[in-house]
Amino acid sequence: MHDRSSTVRFFRIVLICWTVAAGFFAFTPVLQAENITREHVLTSIEKAKHFLLQQQQADGTWQLADHPEQTVVLTSFTLHTLLHAGMTADNAEIQRGLQWLRKQDPVKTHEISLMLETLAAARDAERDLPLMKRLTQKLEAGKSRGTNDGAWSFGGGEIPNYAHFAALGLYEVAQLGVPVQTETWQRARNHWLGRQNRDGGWGSQGSGFSRGGITAAGIAYLVTTENLLRSQQIETNADGSPRCCGEAFEDEAVAAGCRWLGDHFTVTHNPSTDANSDGSIGYLYYLYCLERVGRLTGRRYFTSQSGKQFDWYRAGAQYLIAHQNPITGAWVGAPALLEDCPILATDYALHFLSRGLTPVLAGKLKWDGSADAAHDSIDYTPQDAWNLARYTSRLQDWPRQLTWQSVDMNRADAEDLNQCPLLILDVANVNRFTPNQISLLKTYLQDGGCLFALGGCQSASPDAAMQQLISKLYPTGEVELRKLERTHPVYRSEFRLLDLKTGDPLVELWGAETGCRTSIFYSPDDLGCLWDKWTTLSLPDRPRALEASITRALHVGVNVAALASGRVLIKELGPENATETASTAERIEHRLLNIAQIRASAEWDAAPHALRKLLRAMNQVSGGQFATKPSSVPLSDPRLFKHPLLYLHGRSGFVLSPEDQRILKTHLLQGGVLFADACCGADDFDASFRRLVEQLFPTQKLERIPADHELFSTKTGYDLRQVHFRKPLDLQTRPAEERVQLAEPVVEGIKVNERYVILYSPCDLSCAIEHGDKITCAGYTETDAIRLGLNIVWYSLLH
Repeated sequence: MHDRSSTVRFFRIVLICWTVAAGFFAFTPVLQAENITREHVLTSIEKAKHFLLQQQQADGTWQLADHPEQTVVLTSFTLHTLLHAGMTADNAEIQRGLQWLRKQDPVKTHEISLMLETLAAARDAERDLPLMKRLTQKLEAGKSRGTNDGAWSFGGGEIPNYAHFAALGLYEVAQLGVPVQTETWQRARNHWLGRQNRDGGWGSQGSGFSRGGITAAGIAYLVTTENLLRSQQIETNADGSPRCCGEAFEDEAVAAGCRWLGDHFTVTHNPSTDANSDGSIGYLYYLYCLERVGRLTGRRYFTSQSGKQFDWYRAGAQYLIAHQNPITGAWVGAPALLEDCPILATDYALHFLSRGLTPVLAGKLKWDGSADAAHDSIDYTPQDAWNLARYTSRLQDWPRQLTWQSVDMNRADAEDLNQCPLLILDVANVNRFTPNQISLLKTYLQDGGCLFALGGCQSASPDAAMQQLISKLYPTGEVELRKLERTHPVYRSEFRLLDLKTGDPLVELWGAETGCRTSIFYSPDDLGCLWDKWTTLSLPDRPRALEASITRALHVGVNVAALASGRVLIKELGPENATETASTAERIEHRLLNIAQIRASAEWDAAPHALRKLLRAMNQVSGGQFATKPSSVPLSDPRLFKHPLLYLHGRSGFVLSPEDQRILKTHLLQGGVLFADACCGADDFDASFRRLVEQLFPTQKLERIPADHELFSTKTGYDLRQVHFRKPLDLQTRPAEERVQLAEPVVEGIKVNERYVILYSPCDLSCAIEHGDKITCAGYTETDAIRLGLNIVWYSLLH
């Protein structure tokens, strides 16, 4: 039997000391250690933005002393940089720059190209479309100072490295509906394919040596041109159905270029195969192009042929921040290619830092890098995840820029998976999972991740393959794949996927419930094929039925992504998990107070990290006097009586045996407290719990504790007389903030001798604590769920 009085005395001392020393400050739940590197990156970005804004002239331009001919370039590129670093066209500084820029008549290729990129980034197509069309025609007709030979080779002493801006400028405006001739893309692609060196890289024409900046520029050329050319290919079979089962595609030139970058990877200089090359020349341009390649190809790593992986963004960000002027916030490069101009140098660096933090919408599972290349997974829809991210970023209330990642399961670890709120799987690859990879995927799902499996013609029996995956993940059968009913939020989380007349789903979707949520979705249809065909271009010959199918397939993807992320998207520079040494962990677990989680049903651990996070929050406000690893014990375990506070939650119904009921009641009458909540307000758990309370205390009923009770007051902890309730996720036609409303807390209890021995929340607490505000069911917001949990723990120990 535990000594409740000594526990309470100790807790009172800790609580009083903490209150005197710190007071009840508002608690912001930081449930994982924030990555200090990310904070450094964000601080660096703000310093750089401040520097650039200070350099703006009264007329809205950015200028280089003694080089007035560079004003259009500097103004365009700096505006483009600031727009991608978080500013918008509504900012006064951006407005002044755009007003000046719109009055210019550029003649140089890179002037026109950068101006096109900037106008596209400003997203005022209605105003700028005529100007963008005129500038596009200049480039396509070769009427700029240079020739349209596929590389827009410069004349008149211009800078060759800037040639690649032409195709990229055209690519950006094409996304807004500006017509660009197919021949333009094909000419550019053919030119750069012809220039590629045998080692996979590119260099100055005729030199024979490969160089990092030009290699990255060449890869970007090929990726963007292939994206636009691929979208214009024949897409339907003779019967009008989408052509999905063609030949697999891999851009060998892009793959070879990326291998070159992996073999010569560095972030300290511009690499080259020329031993006499000066690596400082074009260094910042190289980083700028490296970021673009990483983002366009969905790479978190560049990999050498020996298998070594390089996290390009983390390495580049660390090096850039270390070499930023700590006072001005600027960078300065070598005195070549204008990189000794602090404005241009800072533009390059800020592009790398800010665009590299583009939120990741989804990761696409692949199996590459095996010793035998014949066993690599074959990709028939290489642009599906990229297109889903681009389409989603065009929607209201989503980030303006979203990216994707290619996740190689043969190399991935937990951090790689956790970068992505959603993982996309072709079920044809189910048999590729190794036991270790299955374990990794299961942990990812338990930690809040989501899997979206897609059927298709590459799998002879996608339904059977999906069932096989479920059985591998959950061999004891505790999780089942079920067809999702019309009431499931996936049919309305962003777009309505229900028939207006019948209310029936317009698409077939299946799902598996794990813990608090649907963590696995499955579509028997080949949605990836349709995502792969999406384009922003106007294709008048495309059948309307195919266009409608593509749009609906994208809507399904967006709806699943909305549930998976809750729009709380992870940045590419992910958090680093803080680890404790074994000795530290052992010391923590021997502290005085621990909370025992009762194993009462098959789903006794539906939110496996909720209690651990609540205990960590307790330590943040109490000086670290609580165990961070909760005990999980059956009621028959004699160790139960060492724990003054018991915790019970779940989603499914349950029944306790008469002996377990006797032990639990004895524990409560001897000073213990039972704290319980229904995950996502689950009806089955709620009914079972109320039946259990009737069995334990047949002469009493659960009563709602009034909002003015001390449980919800500063006498106990936080003032919770009014709390924020989260509404179920519905059509996202309004801001997400409208999901939240203020109301009195709902906690019910059973009293024995004027002491609450049972405290029960029928509204969701644990799922909100574990997954934050991403949960689609009704319940408390994350902050108030944690605060309410803390008040309940404090009240239980003080009474």
